Amino acid sequence: MDTNFNIIDRKEGEITVIEVTGELDALMAPKLKEKISKEMENGENKFIINFKELVHINSLAMGILRGKLKSAKEVGGDIKLSNLNDHIKSIFEMIGLDEIFEIFENEKEALDSFKK
Repeated sequence: MDTNFNIIDRKEGEITVIEVTGELDALMAPKLKEKISKEMENGENKFIINFKELVHINSLAMGILRGKLKSAKEVGGDIKLSNLNDHIKSIFEMIGLDEIFEIFENEKEALDSFKK
């Protein structure tokens, strides 16, 4: 449902933090893809996707995230995830995306991981 979905982005130094709220479904996933693509076109390559307020994610959105992770790594960047609720985290684990993405309990841990 469009009214439940929102993307808010901000900069934390050289890292782009994207907060995703609501339902990330087949209708909304392309908006996230467009946002990350636009940031990458502007030279950004380090991202944290904060899922603190996300209530649902579908397979299309996960595929888009995986593709964008590959694109970011090709230019020396990364996409890290934070604040997944138990339901979303279990979906990532079930399909093996927890082996591909670095997943952090909170945004601060994800930010600190870029400093290592």
